[in-house]
Amino acid sequence: MKTFIKYLSEAPVVSNLRSYISDSLGITLTQARGVTHARFPMSGSESDQIIAFRKINIRVDEYNKASISSKYPSKLLVLTKSIGKLKAGDSIPWVNNAAGATKSGPRVFTNKALTPDALGLAGKTLTSVQIYTAVKIELEKKYNSDVVRQLMQMMQAVRTKGSKIAIDTTFSAEDLRVVSSDFGEILSAIWSQTNLGFKASSFPKSSNEPLVDFYGVRFGIEYPISVKSGGGGKVTIQNIINSINKKVKKATAFDLKSEKSLAIFKIVNELPMKDQMIELHKFMDTDAIRKLSSIMNKRVPAITVDTVKDFVEKFEDQADLVAALEPFWKAVGTTLKSKTIEGDDRLRLVLSPLGGSIYKILNADEEMRKSLTRVAKQVTLIQVNVDVTKTNILFKNNYFKDSTFRFEWAGYSGKNKLGFVMDKKG
Repeated sequence: MKTFIKYLSEAPVVSNLRSYISDSLGITLTQARGVTHARFPMSGSESDQIIAFRKINIRVDEYNKASISSKYPSKLLVLTKSIGKLKAGDSIPWVNNAAGATKSGPRVFTNKALTPDALGLAGKTLTSVQIYTAVKIELEKKYNSDVVRQLMQMMQAVRTKGSKIAIDTTFSAEDLRVVSSDFGEILSAIWSQTNLGFKASSFPKSSNEPLVDFYGVRFGIEYPISVKSGGGGKVTIQNIINSINKKVKKATAFDLKSEKSLAIFKIVNELPMKDQMIELHKFMDTDAIRKLSSIMNKRVPAITVDTVKDFVEKFEDQADLVAALEPFWKAVGTTLKSKTIEGDDRLRLVLSPLGGSIYKILNADEEMRKSLTRVAKQVTLIQVNVDVTKTNILFKNNYFKDSTFRFEWAGYSGKNKLGFVMDKKG
């Protein structure tokens, strides 16, 4: 492939692209299923390949006939400008036999490749038509015509009224997850203009603005909108507090000091995940922390990440540690799982069940949940849920002020802090 890129721009004297590839580059043309084609490896994502070929005046199109190879993907290489005796429009099928480039292999979209930032929308306020035009330009730089066509059809489709919008896509399940999570922000911005009455969408200059993915603009007022993909996602407590502090005027600021949940927010905001799970159990005075205190032979105030680490590491045989912790696990209300006890991270045996139980304990405290909801409702925010499938784009929207909330935890492995989600029952 390096040879191909190096020499194509040198205006060869051969008369067509096939002869050039075969004669000048020494890439042997082959036949499969009656189709003469080039077969050579090229690693990298589809986007990387398209960019590399574009530099040498070749467009990568979908091969719209019967697949040449049963294992590797087939594409069509099309010359976009005349070079020497080669004519624009000359084409030849190409089978990419790079290791890992199977038909189900490399994803079309890498994570964050379809975000507003990645597609040039950061810091801009645009109508749906302007979003469509701007995104199309960026997509054409990165992807082949079939990929661009499908994404553009999605953007066009969501300009209609409704919460269930029919589409037809060939993207894999893996790619659809990226489309939902990343491109979903752009789809939601367009959809909200038709369905929620906004005249434009304003994208933050920085993609890490707490809580807000874009603002819906109506009569010059910007309404913050948070986008969650699939079944929704966890919002961090830190983000909601930051948003309150930023958006609410000091003269009418909500008095967090009177809220029962304030102590929970303080623990979550100030401590790392591992520390906070212990401190939350201490604050709620749970059966689990008392049982752990008994097993470790330490008073509850003395239980910290360091003392727990010392305790779990003193057992030479992990089976003995598991046996010692079984009463603790029973108090937590769960059972040992193989994926939890595998590996070298013995802290997980204690901290994972603590985290996995604390949000349930908080949610069982009715006044605590009500306090969380009162705090969350102080943010004038719309949450839009978008789920892109092979046949539909599904939207749901709720105002924080009209919803109820519950605590949630996304798990130990991702080092997630305690968070909360909009309650589907609310």
